[in-house]
Amino acid sequence: MTRHSKQNSAQGHFTYAEYQMLKDRWGSRSLRLSKENMRAFNACHLCLQTAQQPVCCFEGHLYCKVCILSDLLKQKSVLAEHAKRCEDRAQEEHKEAAEVQASADAERVATFERNESLIAPGSKRKHEETGDTPRKRAESSDAASSMPAFWLPNMAPQAHDQGAKSSPERASTTLCTAARPHKLLAKHLVQVHFSIRPREGQDQTFCPCCKKEYTNVSQTYVLRPCGHVFCASCTATLVTKPLEESGKASSCPECSTSIQARRDVIPLEREGTGFASGGKSEVHTQGIAFQG
Repeated sequence: MTRHSKQNSAQGHFTYAEYQMLKDRWGSRSLRLSKENMRAFNACHLCLQTAQQPVCCFEGHLYCKVCILSDLLKQKSVLAEHAKRCEDRAQEEHKEAAEVQASADAERVATFERNESLIAPGSKRKHEETGDTPRKRAESSDAASSMPAFWLPNMAPQAHDQGAKSSPERASTTLCTAARPHKLLAKHLVQVHFSIRPREGQDQTFCPCCKKEYTNVSQTYVLRPCGHVFCASCTATLVTKPLEESGKASSCPECSTSIQARRDVIPLEREGTGFASGGKSEVHTQGIAFQG
């Protein structure tokens, strides 16, 4: 019986069970993500739990206040250590350059004194020397003995830390790493106030205007001046549309805080729902197929 075209190069002594054992190491794979694999809409991007004292960045990434402040402090400590390493490396390079310059100056002086001592009194210096002289033989032997034996540990060339060099701006910039890294400072965090009501012994978040419950399907927006969260339809009807039509400042439907510009309306980042049309529901990895 002929083999299938996808298995025409497979060996006959490999069983199906052995191919399955190698499945996690070879070939392309795909995995369907379910609802349990998705972060909840009100969960922190760092601890993946329901955000406590929620705050968000200007791109809508939600965090616990304690989690994001701890992360920013950790980034600052790492950046300070990196800056110190860069400074030490710069001082070391300056010291090495000074030593090389001093060695070159000393060698130049020694060469000049040696050449002066070889000239006899009353004789003229030759334009160039021909033939193999004792001085040339000594110099060639010194050069040969000074060649580094790179196979010895003490003579191996040193590898310098090229990654220690960075721009001055990056040396003091903390980042939001929830998705695409972007600049984030503690003063840029926006307080987020979800409207919560008790329902069946649990806290339920909802839109304060239409009273609709929030789920992973819901697209929510937070108003930067006050931090109140509304659904997409209420935000478009009560905030965005009046702001664009009148060209004047709008107001928050909950607390009447002034909304000056469109940038004050921040869409909160959400993940998929587990359904094919609800977001990222499948992941793929590309690999080389195993040819047994």
